[in-house]
Amino acid sequence: MPRIHKLDHFLVNQIAAGEVVERPASIVKELMENSIDADAKAITLEAENGGISFLRVTDNGTGMEEEDAKVSFQRHATSKISDADDLSNIQTLGFRGEALASICSVSQMEMVTRQRNALSGYRLVNHGGELIRVEETGCPEGTTILVRNLFYNAPARLKFLKSPRSETAAISELAAKLILAHPEISIKYISNGKIIYHSPGTNCLRDAIITIYGKDVKNELIAIDAKLAESSLSVFGYVGKPSLARTNRSHQSFFVNGRYIKSPLLSQCVEEAAREQTMINHFPWCVLSIRLPSRDIDVNVHPSKTEIRFRDQKRIYQLLLECLKGFLGKKPYIPSLNVEENHLKSVQLDALPSVSSSSFKGLFSPDTDHLEPDPITAVSKGGKSASEDLSLMQKDIPLQMEEEMASRSMYIRKEGEDPRTSGRNAGEDDNPMDSCHFRKMNIIGSAFSTFILAETDTNLYIIDQHAAHERLLYEKFKDAIQKQKVLSQQLSPPYVLEVTHDEYLVLSDSLQSFSSIGFDMEPFGGKSFLVRAVPVLVKESNLRDLFRELLDQPDYRTGNARLLLQKEDIIRMSCKKAVKANDKLSENEIRSLLRDLSRKKVPLTCPHGRPILITISRYELEKKFKRIT
Repeated sequence: MPRIHKLDHFLVNQIAAGEVVERPASIVKELMENSIDADAKAITLEAENGGISFLRVTDNGTGMEEEDAKVSFQRHATSKISDADDLSNIQTLGFRGEALASICSVSQMEMVTRQRNALSGYRLVNHGGELIRVEETGCPEGTTILVRNLFYNAPARLKFLKSPRSETAAISELAAKLILAHPEISIKYISNGKIIYHSPGTNCLRDAIITIYGKDVKNELIAIDAKLAESSLSVFGYVGKPSLARTNRSHQSFFVNGRYIKSPLLSQCVEEAAREQTMINHFPWCVLSIRLPSRDIDVNVHPSKTEIRFRDQKRIYQLLLECLKGFLGKKPYIPSLNVEENHLKSVQLDALPSVSSSSFKGLFSPDTDHLEPDPITAVSKGGKSASEDLSLMQKDIPLQMEEEMASRSMYIRKEGEDPRTSGRNAGEDDNPMDSCHFRKMNIIGSAFSTFILAETDTNLYIIDQHAAHERLLYEKFKDAIQKQKVLSQQLSPPYVLEVTHDEYLVLSDSLQSFSSIGFDMEPFGGKSFLVRAVPVLVKESNLRDLFRELLDQPDYRTGNARLLLQKEDIIRMSCKKAVKANDKLSENEIRSLLRDLSRKKVPLTCPHGRPILITISRYELEKKFKRIT
């Protein structure tokens, strides 16, 4: 008997649904794009349980008559193209005719639609791809599509969906992109009965951006508006100033002819244009809309339609790069001090020592019962560095002076001792990297304001000041957090943190973790949080930048539960707050740093794994200079 047979209609739709309906957000994309193609001026999206149990999209578009509504549930049925030539001149977001057929085959769908100026509309019910009811009904102009019980007839697909929170975040991100792509349409997004986004539909992209990112970004945008007549290409939108740069590309939004796309080419173009203004390992923030003839792009690449091909991508890249460089070059970025944004600096901490704003001071020392300021960069109220104050205090402490003199006495070679033998024996008997005592080193000076030069009787040491200080801060942060000995700093007034909705969901799930390390924060309506207190560790930090960096990490995005400010976050914070290369340190500051290294007995690598110091023995030096044969 023949082995090749034709698949039945139901199975064909199930297979097609595997490409089109990947998750509830895929349904939202298809339905909202249909509403946009129907010339809707207002669209309402409602979702419950991450869209798994309930989704509804309502628009005031053109609507459909009864026959068109019936045919719309069939595969490859569309009003947007009619022949092969139309594929090279697609003006709509949808055109393949797969969406409704695929969606209804794996869900329970209901459609209510009414054409403009018609006296009544129609209600159609389709379960699992089978049309079971068609009736006339009264309804507003436009179309409403309701999707219930996604994958009710395909349990194997249902169990591969993520948690409702993750699915809600995906829908939120998609709704945000559609609001940015179509500022001329008023889009309302309601999740579990709560209004998340509601764009005004003023056809002003800046208003749409404020709807998504909050009013704080309005003064951090560089407008881009250019039409390249010779190429029929135009670009409009905004590139964020360096202060908006993030550690991943999730906040780069590109739209080609009104269609949201993911394009490595355009990302690379923006990053190259802003390369000289953006920090290393950061990516520029942008919302850019590009218009070009339909014949120059191919959107028929994948059913999701988020990938496109440019006919001449090298030319597009060069034109956009020159355009963006021109606009960014006219707006040189000079950071400004905003007292309101940095109000944390004016907050006073009662009963705690004075600390500086140049590093994480006032850390809770794990081996004491009080807060210990960082002697490397702390600044006293009188204007002197803490290390200078420390040196004055040492004059009154004979024990410390004796200890210092004792350490210096070790550098004097015993009479009759052969330096070649002493150096060689030291190298043979032990490893100076493991047994070095920083407090017993004689400080020679520094090289390039980056490397500390110190010596013992037998070895020369070169110490990376940034790596050493970074390791000290890392150990302090880690101990304080792991032992839950973190004090909180009350903020007056409290800080209002505005985030996007998917970030709001991530933070909401992590409130208990934040609370355990000293944050006091609570939802404050909409997509914002009210931060009443922060750990003393981060009280001098810009809270908005701190939360941006945390939220950009994959662990937070995927919803993995882990204690905040652990490992990678502590490393990042330590690196930022440590003394930098080219920061010239005084001898007292160097001594304080070495004393702390000796006291803490830390590993001789920074948290990233780079060595803190290197050494060469006196014997090897004399051998290099041919003093020893």
